[in-house]
Amino acid sequence: MDSTRRQALISLSAGAAALACGRGAQAQSLDALAASAAKGPPVVWYESSPEDQADQILKAFNARDPNVKVQFVRITGGNQLAARAVQETQARGYTADLLTGGADHTWELAERGILLRADFGQIGIPKALTPTDFAVAMAASVYVLLWNTNKVKDAEVPRSWEELNDPKWTGRVGSWVRAAAWAQLAEKWGKDKAEKMLRDHVRLRPFLFKSTFPMAQSVAAGEVDLAVGFYHTTQPPIAKGAPVKLRALDPTPMHTIYSAIGKSGKNIDGAKLLLAWLASADGNKAYEAATSRGSHLIAGTETAALLKGKNIAEWPPEKTSAYSDIAEEFNKILAAVGQAR
Repeated sequence: MDSTRRQALISLSAGAAALACGRGAQAQSLDALAASAAKGPPVVWYESSPEDQADQILKAFNARDPNVKVQFVRITGGNQLAARAVQETQARGYTADLLTGGADHTWELAERGILLRADFGQIGIPKALTPTDFAVAMAASVYVLLWNTNKVKDAEVPRSWEELNDPKWTGRVGSWVRAAAWAQLAEKWGKDKAEKMLRDHVRLRPFLFKSTFPMAQSVAAGEVDLAVGFYHTTQPPIAKGAPVKLRALDPTPMHTIYSAIGKSGKNIDGAKLLLAWLASADGNKAYEAATSRGSHLIAGTETAALLKGKNIAEWPPEKTSAYSDIAEEFNKILAAVGQAR
C-alpha cells in the first residue's frame, strides 16, 4: 500500500473512531443536529438501491437516531436523478435533502447551484472523503472479473487484462453493453492503450448484457464462463451458493458514488446527520452490508479489502467530460459485437 493511501486510511480510522466513541469531538454538533432534525419533516433521500436494501440501511441508521425519520425515494440512473432535482427546484423551489449518485450528475447539480457547500469536517467527515465542498465520496461500484468454477479452473483464470484477452476465451466471455470499464482504464493507461485492449477484447466476441445483474446470473448458470462485471452484482448469486468466484484485476476500474445535500431541502440538519453517519465506519459498513458497495478509503470495509494494494483507474470528477467522450466512443466499438441480451 502506498504511503498516501495508508495515511488516508489512518486518518479515516481516526475520524471514524471519534464518531463511534460517544460521537467524540463532534458529539455536541451531531447531537444538536439530531435534535434539530427530529423536529423537522422526514429527510428525503434520493438513491438507487432497491427498497429492501434501503430498509436495511435505514434500520441501522435509526438504531442510532430513532427520532430522525427518512423518506427514501428510489431513483435509478443518474440522468433521472439530475433531471428530477433540476425540475423540482425550478418548479417548486426545493428538491431532496440528500442526493446520491455519480460524479457527472453530482457536479452538474453543483454547477446549477442546487447543492449545499459546506465544511464537512465540522460534522466529522474525514477530508479524504471530500474532494470538494459540495460532495462526499461515500462508496464505489467496483469492476471485477467473475467466473464459473465448474467451467473454469482457478489456475486458468486471468490475472491481468492482457490475459483476459487471450484468444482461448473467444466466445466464452460476457460483458456489460457499456464499455465504461475500459473508459476508466484510459485514465491510467492513456486512451490509445485502453482502446487497443478494448478492440482485442471485442475480437473475443463477448456476449453483451444490458445489465450486469443478469450477466452475473448467466455466469452462475454456466451460460458464460467468465465476465467483467460489478462486485455488487456478483453478490446475489454467490449468496445463493452459485459456483461463482471473483477477483479485482490491476488496475481496477471503478465509479465513485457521491452524496450531496440539496441546499433547498426541508431538513438540511437531518441530511447532514445521515451523511455523517454514511461516511462513518459504522454507517459505511451498514450501507455496504445492504448494497455490497462500500468505500475503499474506510478501513474495515470489504471494498477496502478487495482493493488493497490495487491501482485505481477512475477519471477525477473535474475531468468527467473527458471520460464521457471516451466512453461514448468506446461504447460504439463494443457495440460492433452485436445485439445485447
